[in-house]
Amino acid sequence: MLGRGAFSEVWKVRDTQTGVTLALKIYNSASGAGENGNEMLTHEFALMVNVSHKNLLRPLFFATCNNRPYLILPYCGKGNIGKMVGKMSEDEAWKLLRDCASALAYLHAMNPPILHQDIKPANILMGDNGEYMLTDFGVSTQVKATLSRVSNQELALYSAGTISYMAPERFSRNNLPVMANDIYSLGSTVYEMLTGYLPFGNDGGLLQKKGADIPELQGDFSPLLKRTLEECLQAEPWDRPTAEDLEEIANDAIRHPLNRFKVEEPVVADTEKLKPTTLQIPVEYLDSFSKNDSSKKYFNQAPAPQNQAPTSQSNNAKSGNNIGETVVAGSDAPQRDKAKKNYFAIKAVVAFVFLVLLAGIALLIWNGSSDDATAQKDFTESVDSLTKEQREFEECRQLFALDSSDSIHYALNRMIALAELGNKEAAHEVAFTYAWTLEKESVRRKELLGWKMNNETKLPESVDINKEAVKWLEKSIQLSDSKDYKALYWLSFYYYYGICVKEDTSKALAMLNIASKEAENNHDLEYKKKIDDIISNIKPQKE
Repeated sequence: MLGRGAFSEVWKVRDTQTGVTLALKIYNSASGAGENGNEMLTHEFALMVNVSHKNLLRPLFFATCNNRPYLILPYCGKGNIGKMVGKMSEDEAWKLLRDCASALAYLHAMNPPILHQDIKPANILMGDNGEYMLTDFGVSTQVKATLSRVSNQELALYSAGTISYMAPERFSRNNLPVMANDIYSLGSTVYEMLTGYLPFGNDGGLLQKKGADIPELQGDFSPLLKRTLEECLQAEPWDRPTAEDLEEIANDAIRHPLNRFKVEEPVVADTEKLKPTTLQIPVEYLDSFSKNDSSKKYFNQAPAPQNQAPTSQSNNAKSGNNIGETVVAGSDAPQRDKAKKNYFAIKAVVAFVFLVLLAGIALLIWNGSSDDATAQKDFTESVDSLTKEQREFEECRQLFALDSSDSIHYALNRMIALAELGNKEAAHEVAFTYAWTLEKESVRRKELLGWKMNNETKLPESVDINKEAVKWLEKSIQLSDSKDYKALYWLSFYYYYGICVKEDTSKALAMLNIASKEAENNHDLEYKKKIDDIISNIKPQKE
C-alpha cells in the first residue's frame, strides 16, 4: 500500500502478464451510488482516461470489481513532492509552476472544463524525466461524496480539497468551484515548497477571508517569483492569473532568468493612492479589461542603474536623480545642500500658491453645486455597481461552463437577478438557457437543470418553463433594442407554432427578417444563412 485517503487507497502492483510495475487506485464501494451515480462515475473516469497531456498522470484503465471502482495508473517511483517541502530551489519552483499550470490550462480549456479541486503536494508526482505531473484530477465532489466513508464533518474538509490549500471563496455560503480555485491551491503549494510552511497555516484561505494579509515570500528569491505567488494568492478569484497566463510567465522566467529581476513596482501598486479622491472609482474597474494581458503586470522595463557615482552633468541626467536636484562634477557637499534647499523652498512656495487657488475653486464649486454633488454621488455608485455587476456576470459564465447541476442552478439564478437589473448580456444568457434550440450548450444546461424534454419536439415538457422562455427571449430583445438576432430567431418558433403565445406566422416572419439583418450587421454570416433558410421555407399567412 502506498497511501489511503477518505475516498480511496493506492497500491503498488505488478502486472503478472508483462511484469510491469503499476499503481492501482481502489475507490470505496459504489454500492450506494445508484444508477445515476454509476453513470456519473463512468463518465468522469472516461474523461480521465481520454486526456492527453505530459503533465497529467493519465489512467490506463478503469473498471469495477465487487462494486468497488478502480483505476490502473503508471507507477511513479520518485513519489510525490511532499519530501521536497522547504527544500525546493527557485529554478525548480519555476518548473513546478510551469508544469502544473500547463496541465491546468489543458484541463480548464476542455469542454466542459475539468477542475482539479484538490491541488496539494500529495497530488503532484515527480516523473522519471524530471517533469511534474498532476494526479487525482477529474473526479467531482459529487462523486467523492457518494464514495466517501467518512462523516459529513470530515467530508467538508476532503470534498473540495484539503483545507490548508483552499481559496477564501471556498469558505463562502455558495462555495461552488471556479478555475481560480486551482490557481490559489497551486500558489499555496509552491509557497510551501520554497519556505517549508503554508502562507496561511492550517486555516488556508479561511484566515485570509477574515482579513489576514498575504505574507511576503521570505528568502533570497527573485522579485518576479514573489510577485507571481502574491498574484496567485489574491483574495478575489478575478485578481489571480489564469493557468494559461501562469504557464507563459513561468516559461519566460525559465528561458530568460534575467527577466526575473526586471520587475518594477506596478503602476497600480497602491490602490488607495491611485483612487480619485472625489469619485472613488475602483482601480479594478479601470484595468479590468486588460486582466488577460499578464505581461503588462509582470514584465516592465528594468529600473535604471542606481548608486553609481556621477562623473559628469550628462551622466546625471541618465542616472535617475530626482528632478530639480543639481549635481555638478567636482562640487562639494555644502554646494549640493544649498542647491537642494533652494529647490525645495521654491517648490514649497509653488505648492502653497497652488493649494490656495485650488481651495478657492473648490469653495466656488461647493457654494453652488449641491445638485452636482448629488449627481457625482450617483455616478460613483453607478460605477461601483457596474464593476460588481461585470464581475458577477463573468463568474456566472464560468459557473455555466461547469458540468455540475448545482453550478448551473446557481448561475442561472444569479443571471436572472442581473437581467432583472437591466443587464442585457445576462438576459441573453438566461434566454439562451430557456430557449427552444438544439445548440449543444443550451441542451446541456437544460439536462443539468433536470428539465424533462419532449422526445419529438425537444422542448421542455413543462408549460411554465416554456412561458419563462418566451418571457426572457422578449426581455433580451427589448434590452438589446431588437439587436439580439439569436433571441429573435429563437422566439420566432414560439410564434410560428403557437407555443405559449398566439400563433402568428406574420410576426414570426417579421422577427426572422430583423434577425437576418442584425446577423449581417454583426458579420455572423453562418447564423444569417441559418435564418435565411428558415425564411425561405415559411409561407406568409393569407389575409
